[in-house]
Amino acid sequence: MKILLSIKPEYSNRIFSGEKKFEFRRLRPKHRLEGVYVYESRPTKKIVGWFSVKNVICGSPNDIWNRCGKIGGIEKEDYFKYCGNKKVIYAFEIDMAIRFDSPIELSELDPAFTPPQSYVYLSEQQEQIIKRRKIKDENIVFMEVGLK
Repeated sequence: MKILLSIKPEYSNRIFSGEKKFEFRRLRPKHRLEGVYVYESRPTKKIVGWFSVKNVICGSPNDIWNRCGKIGGIEKEDYFKYCGNKKVIYAFEIDMAIRFDSPIELSELDPAFTPPQSYVYLSEQQEQIIKRRKIKDENIVFMEVGLK
């Protein structure tokens, strides 16, 4: 399954530059995660790219920070603020990231489509609309993580 995630521009830029190798989430999708389309929140408010997920790691906020924090592309204080009082946090290990040449308006998927609070599953039809977009090879970033 493919999902659409809302991500702040500062973090999506780090994903596509290769600096951010994990995307942290308080919720895990119920279905096996094959890939993630990135909806960049304000001020962009468009789908700007895609990344494949190599692995999903779960654990306490401290455990996840100790394993992934140095390559998570987020400051420690911001990470723990994001975690709040959650007992379990999920880290999506980014395998390959692609920034689209031209961002996609949500209205192209469906005129009534609204940005997800956290994530939303995409229909096959919505995914096909996104797939029709052309990408350039130089926009592909491969991630090498090497966790212990």
